[in-house]
Amino acid sequence: MYISKAGFHWKHDVDFAIERKDGYNGMQILLIQSKAKISVSGINYNVLPNTAVVINNSVPHSLYADGEEYMDDWIRFQISQEERYTFEKYNIPLNVPLYLKDDNTLELMLQCCCRVFDNNYAETLQMQHNLLETALLYLSGIGREYCHAKPIPYEEELRMLRKEIYDNPGIERSSPQIAKKLNLSVGYLNKIYSDLFGTSYMKDVFSSRMEYAQTLLLTTDKPVNEIAELCGYNSSEHFSRYFKKYSCMSPLQYRNKGGKQK
Repeated sequence: MYISKAGFHWKHDVDFAIERKDGYNGMQILLIQSKAKISVSGINYNVLPNTAVVINNSVPHSLYADGEEYMDDWIRFQISQEERYTFEKYNIPLNVPLYLKDDNTLELMLQCCCRVFDNNYAETLQMQHNLLETALLYLSGIGREYCHAKPIPYEEELRMLRKEIYDNPGIERSSPQIAKKLNLSVGYLNKIYSDLFGTSYMKDVFSSRMEYAQTLLLTTDKPVNEIAELCGYNSSEHFSRYFKKYSCMSPLQYRNKGGKQK
């Protein structure tokens, strides 16, 4: 786990409004420090100061001031495939507001994350990992009261399916194909998948392929066309277009820059 971008006590005027239709590449911890209106995955919320949201990879969201200066703290971070399984065990409610009342623990943690990110400390990546893990464990405890009151149907099958998606990203798995296998409608499959994981089925398929592509670009010398094929794309042109949308860089730029945006 490492931080890709971070901000502490970022302020905006009372007209602040921003829409992120494609979300971000990576996870995000957002701590809203003012009254605000937010929308995550098309669901609207009015939130109080000291409200946290853990936003999943590529989930659309919007932020608006609510009659006063808007302020937030935020951390965007990347997790590896292996860390994803650990992250899921935290059972943090994703893409929903978590009101923290008068507890400023998370604020202090995010401040530390920003300081580490902005300075060239020795072992900075390990420090980022440890601080992020601590913040996520804290949110795991806060989120217990937000856990689903009822078990989600097909939860075991969906968790196995998600593991298969990230273990073997290059295999074709269309929504109709999986829905038929589980004897579900496509619409119901998408609903319960999103309820459980906070993201859509097809976005997870896409993210698994892009994460695998990033790993191959940084750890192998395989050419782009071969990586495209391993990630389930018949066309390297289509693969490159999707990869650039996901990573904000072409595959070769990503490899040459070591995965870091400049």
